[in-house]
Amino acid sequence: MKYFTINKKVLKSIFVIAMLAVMLMMVTSCEEMGFPSATPQETPEPEPAKTTSSTVVNTRDTAKLAVYQHLLELTGSYDAKMYLSDFYTTCDNWTVQSEYFKDGTGTWHVAVDMTTAEEWAFRPYWQQASWLVFKDGKVIPSNLFRANALRIEADLLALSPGPKVD
Repeated sequence: MKYFTINKKVLKSIFVIAMLAVMLMMVTSCEEMGFPSATPQETPEPEPAKTTSSTVVNTRDTAKLAVYQHLLELTGSYDAKMYLSDFYTTCDNWTVQSEYFKDGTGTWHVAVDMTTAEEWAFRPYWQQASWLVFKDGKVIPSNLFRANALRIEADLLALSPGPKVD
């Protein structure tokens, strides 16, 4: 074995370097393969989902549901939800009509009309109310029927917690 006249010290140092290289490759290959690394990584917490109106209102049913959703968003307390449930169960004659303007845009006119009820023992402004629903889902109270829709929304806001408007 004249060809291998390497000193034992040199052979040990080559062996140590080779072992360190193998361990380094094992650590990096584990990270590449998806195994957890030795150091804990901080994962960012997911942000809560924001409810944005990305709906396109293009049918009568979606227009009526947009009004329901709008009124439900105004409730902030148990009393306001009870008020809204009483309004929904009492007023069951909803009509939805499409209105188009000369510039090609349009809205939906959602109205509740309970004037045909023989005896009305509830709030008088519940009998007739209307809202305008735009194609992008925005809902605003209409000024038709003595602006009763605005009175209903004001009742919901008054029953909900938060800063009171005088």
